Amino acid sequence: MSVKELAAAAGISGNTLLSYIDARGYLPNVETAVKIAKTLGVSVEYLVTGKRTVATDKETDDFIQTFVHLTKHDKKLLEKIADSMKEIEED
Repeated sequence: MSVKELAAAAGISGNTLLSYIDARGYLPNVETAVKIAKTLGVSVEYLVTGKRTVATDKETDDFIQTFVHLTKHDKKLLEKIADSMKEIEED
């Protein structure tokens, strides 16, 4: 995702986003940080620290990124499939 695409998806200007990620060192307000984090499918903590609270591998990260961009309907379907798989494992 380009800076321009991320900025548009988060509802902020490209110049504003650049001011957060370049050497100027500006920090977004909480509301903007939440928008950026949601758009990227990460936590605000991850934006600030670069560290995940739960260790994940690349395969998990890729899955999460895919899941974040699914429609609400498709997310529900996938959740039902996962629930069914958990039930099978528990039997």
